[in-house]
Amino acid sequence: MTNEEKYNERLKRVEDAIAMKKTDRVPCMPFIQTYPFIHNGHSMAEVMYDADKAAEDLKKYLVEYEPDMAIHFGSMFCGQGAMLEKLGINWLQWAGRPGCNVDKNSIHQFIEKPYLEDGEYPELLSDLSGWIMRKWLPRCFTSMESLRNINIPSMLAYQSISATLQFTDPKIVKTFQNLAEVGNMALEYYGKIAAYEQDVTNMGFPPQIGATTITAFDILSDTLRGTLESMADLYEEPDSVHRAVEMFYPSSLYGAVSQMQNSKGKFVFIPLHKGLDGFMGPQQYEEFYWPTLKRLVEDLINMGYTPWIYTEGKYDTRLETITDVPAGKVLFHFENVDMKEAKRIVGKEHCISGGFNSRILKTENPDGVREQVKRLLDVTAVDGGYIFDLSDTLDEVPHENVEAMFDAVKTYGRY
Repeated sequence: MTNEEKYNERLKRVEDAIAMKKTDRVPCMPFIQTYPFIHNGHSMAEVMYDADKAAEDLKKYLVEYEPDMAIHFGSMFCGQGAMLEKLGINWLQWAGRPGCNVDKNSIHQFIEKPYLEDGEYPELLSDLSGWIMRKWLPRCFTSMESLRNINIPSMLAYQSISATLQFTDPKIVKTFQNLAEVGNMALEYYGKIAAYEQDVTNMGFPPQIGATTITAFDILSDTLRGTLESMADLYEEPDSVHRAVEMFYPSSLYGAVSQMQNSKGKFVFIPLHKGLDGFMGPQQYEEFYWPTLKRLVEDLINMGYTPWIYTEGKYDTRLETITDVPAGKVLFHFENVDMKEAKRIVGKEHCISGGFNSRILKTENPDGVREQVKRLLDVTAVDGGYIFDLSDTLDEVPHENVEAMFDAVKTYGRY
């Protein structure tokens, strides 16, 4: 079989599973993070600063295990270390960053705080661009601290020429020069991602992620208010939350669309962070979280894209709600739910994935791994509509157990 034929076979297998059709076997595409790099002799600290090493390690992983789709290194921030350093980013730590205590083989770590401070909703809602420039960027990137001093309104009417004097400030000049340099680095970086996607396509593997976006509520909670403050806002400033979420929705949608237009990837990856059980009640979920998530899913489907809804944490009380989207058009991943119930409720009309905890790969022997895979498939793969994935991610685990996992899916996941 040629690589082109393998590509078509794998893509059809995945597309048929999404469409709730029985396939020749269950597609196998575990979400990977550190495993391919560590397994091939590199630390995360190395690949965070070397996109070429990351790409080669991922290609070796594809050849060795033959998953049904290929993930690209940008999904793990690999190769972005120098750019992130140059920006002086404050809300992310990663392996290899100077002065950082993240382990050399760890994935990146987000640093959450209220970058939108108490009392700033009125400014955010009345002047989003101005607030981003004067407040968010200087608070989040040390290289952009000078932007807080720029006064764009001063350029109106007759003062437009005199107001340009502010751009002679050496700190402001340095900021824009630095941004241009990072932009050129990014241009080279995304060129490498495009080349990698073409390479794996030629190898017979469909690229998996074409775009990554988050819900409008998660834009507010993840990047602006933080978890505790955003949860308090549901009670103290619900109207501001509603207005902010509606304002952020176009960014949530069109950020994904712009990525998909320049990628060979199949899915729009949508990790769900703050909608899990325990962060907000079912009524709050229905009011603040689900409306824009549902709209995002439906708008992407109408544009011809396939949403990959990646639930994180417990999602048992949300199962009935999330089924209210077009059937056979979405992939729902689950980290921590009763997979039998997920199959019964969501899996009637929608393809599901997940349910296999990576701890099994750390604690079991190969025979135990195969048995656990078989048990999961007996529950989830009935009548099609299931894609094998870990409930979490593939990190540092024994090679023989990873091999056993892939072998078990391909052996027992047949209809």
